[in-house]
Amino acid sequence: MSDSTPPIRVLLVEDNLINRSIMERFLRHMNVRYDVASNGEEAIRIVAPAAVGRGPYHIVFMDIQMPIMDGIAATKHIRRLELSVKSPVIIVALTASSLESDRRAALSAGCNDFLTKPVSLIWLKLKIVEWGCMQALIDHDGWRKWRSKRSRFEVPQ
Repeated sequence: MSDSTPPIRVLLVEDNLINRSIMERFLRHMNVRYDVASNGEEAIRIVAPAAVGRGPYHIVFMDIQMPIMDGIAATKHIRRLELSVKSPVIIVALTASSLESDRRAALSAGCNDFLTKPVSLIWLKLKIVEWGCMQALIDHDGWRKWRSKRSRFEVPQ
């Protein structure tokens, strides 16, 4: 992982091959560990074992409009699985729609944040750092290791 990327693991849920390819390339560029699902059912199968305890995913980038099971239904299902989890996964909705009603639907389903497509890579990086840092704080040992590694590269002011 790069010096500015928190030690996180991401699940990218995206059915569009072009969008998925762009986001995967960007995640690799940032040295983020990630897995991919192409629909909501697949995402649930990947996340479900982790939802029982502290799972391997810190952030899920969830496309909202997908075949088989859409992102709204998948998010609701993941949230039901997490009822007893101390620290739920952050779910960021991805959608081509910029309608306020779609944003409200995603947030009320349990998404923590919302990005419109095509996703700006600048915004994607900001979300990875913003939400990733919050999630990394929960893993105190991992956070300390990451911070001590980063401090070796920072220039004193």
